[in-house]
Amino acid sequence: MGGTASRSAPMTCDDLPVLWYSKLVRSRRVLNVGKVFFDGLVCNVEILPMCFDKDGLANVLIVSVGVTLDRHLRSFAGTHVSLEILDATGQHTVFHKDSDQEEDRFYMLTMYVRRCELEASSCVCASDTLTIRCTLEKKQQATKRPHLLGILFKPNAVQEPPQVAMDGSHTLTVGSFSELCAALRAEGDGIYSRHFAIGGGSRWYLKFCPKYHGRSFLCLGRGRMAKGEMPMTVEFSFDLKGVVNHRSQKMTHTFDRDNDDFFYDLEQIRRTSPMQDDSLLVRCCLTVVMPEETPIAVPMCSSESVLTPRLSAMHG
Repeated sequence: MGGTASRSAPMTCDDLPVLWYSKLVRSRRVLNVGKVFFDGLVCNVEILPMCFDKDGLANVLIVSVGVTLDRHLRSFAGTHVSLEILDATGQHTVFHKDSDQEEDRFYMLTMYVRRCELEASSCVCASDTLTIRCTLEKKQQATKRPHLLGILFKPNAVQEPPQVAMDGSHTLTVGSFSELCAALRAEGDGIYSRHFAIGGGSRWYLKFCPKYHGRSFLCLGRGRMAKGEMPMTVEFSFDLKGVVNHRSQKMTHTFDRDNDDFFYDLEQIRRTSPMQDDSLLVRCCLTVVMPEETPIAVPMCSSESVLTPRLSAMHG
């Protein structure tokens, strides 16, 4: 549950279980998931089901964390807040939303999630439970005075860069493409991979959309970008196997807070024959483009998201 990093930079990170998910998506009332206590403040995490279909199921879930400030409590300025929805294992992030609070006032962070994407991305476990993670951290920049001797007598030794993976891949596996298309009925709906790390603390994710205005598309996104975090340029490519076989050219894109995703269009993927392979494997190879003046030999990592979504009639 919650923990404190240090006195100078307090942090709490709580995993809140949402029980009886199948009842939640039929409810028309706000669900109070739980409370998070941070630096003398009380934060409420809630879910509001919205946009019900003809079967009485909510098409959208609005997840929010709200803080009511009192003049007797500590300042909430400079606090980083994030909401995450984890996969069925409760270990990996699939959906996320974060922000930085700069003013002392009522604060609420809201994340909109489509139900079909949530279920297709394997976020609901077999016990009918969903897990929401709420993290709050006080951001403080430490200021250090330069030492005169350190300026006059610079050491000859060059500090080696940290050995982090700046080159790697992630694989998104869909067991049944036809069942996925049946579950994602609306244009633009897709499935998300779990977040994976390449490039130090940078987090990435993949999204695959089977149909959008007569086409399909893949998306590479960068997640959890804190305010002030530097842009990152990456070179990447996609390789698809199964119901369709396709390999893209290498592409380059600079990701920052205002431009944190890249969309790659495909001809709409369809299964044309019962004998055709019904699985789909999407592999993204990604390399962080380093400045020319700092060539670094770095390790490589690879990871995988195997999606086993609850695509059957789970609400019957």
